[in-house]
Amino acid sequence: MKTDIEFNRLARRVRWKRWLITIGIAVVVSFGLVVGGYQLLQHLAAKSSDRDMDYLQVTAEILAPNLQSSDRYLANTTIQGGQVVSHRYKEIAGQRVAWSPAVTNYSWLGTELGTAINATDWGNTRQDRVYDRITQQRVPQFYDVSRRPTKTDPRRQQDLATVARTSHQVAEVALTFKHPLTYAAIQRKLPRSLTAAWYWIGTKDSASPELTNDYLGIAGGDDGAPGTGRLTTTNYRYFRSALKQANREFGGTLRTGGLDVFKFGAQYAQRYPSLQTAKFAGVIVTGNSAAFKQLGHPDWVAASSAGIVMPQTAIQ
Repeated sequence: MKTDIEFNRLARRVRWKRWLITIGIAVVVSFGLVVGGYQLLQHLAAKSSDRDMDYLQVTAEILAPNLQSSDRYLANTTIQGGQVVSHRYKEIAGQRVAWSPAVTNYSWLGTELGTAINATDWGNTRQDRVYDRITQQRVPQFYDVSRRPTKTDPRRQQDLATVARTSHQVAEVALTFKHPLTYAAIQRKLPRSLTAAWYWIGTKDSASPELTNDYLGIAGGDDGAPGTGRLTTTNYRYFRSALKQANREFGGTLRTGGLDVFKFGAQYAQRYPSLQTAKFAGVIVTGNSAAFKQLGHPDWVAASSAGIVMPQTAIQ
């Protein structure tokens, strides 16, 4: 009898020991799964945020008509993801104007690339007027002159004379050329008092006629002298590289009508390997009222669309 009791006690101790070992293993495994799962989610979210960072960086170089970027940072971060935000502004004849930020969303499931980073609204009474969705500042427009306009297309604006008649104002105006021009030709045609802030590479007739702000182009000026209106072989080479990168990494993510915007950019880079051969379909010029008077009525301009027009200040 005593032997049976001792045997039962031993059996219970063995069972308890096994249960404790099993529970301990389960706790360790569960903890490992939680930690490993958390690290995996963080790794996937980090990859997504890195992709968004790359997207905002490359689009700031090629898809920001007369816009400059102040920063890029993570916001509203959680275990699942967050946002990448880039603050932007315009500089009009030395005066800065706040613009809508570029924002993309990311998570461990992937990214929602900012295909609406240049989102716009149409004017209520004038369908040819376009405004930035957040700041409600007017957006200067370009037009595809190779495309025959229809009755439903936005009317091509002719704002140059109106801007020139204003007094003590600074302005930006998008000039659409009748025919593509080289960089050297543009410099010869513009008065010295106007700055070619941004050069537009054009588009194809497969683009939507309501293309309002997702234009491809290069800012005038380099890191050493932003806003000068000048282009160099160095910054044009960097621009071509950015066009190719955008198509390689983000091709197909931004379309307007039947046009793959980034693919078109890569084709442009292939067609024009140097600044000397490159041709531009338009330019955004900035300056004060008197400078626009000097431009007169250029017969090489097909359309002129004003963006921001604001009072000139004495202190910049």
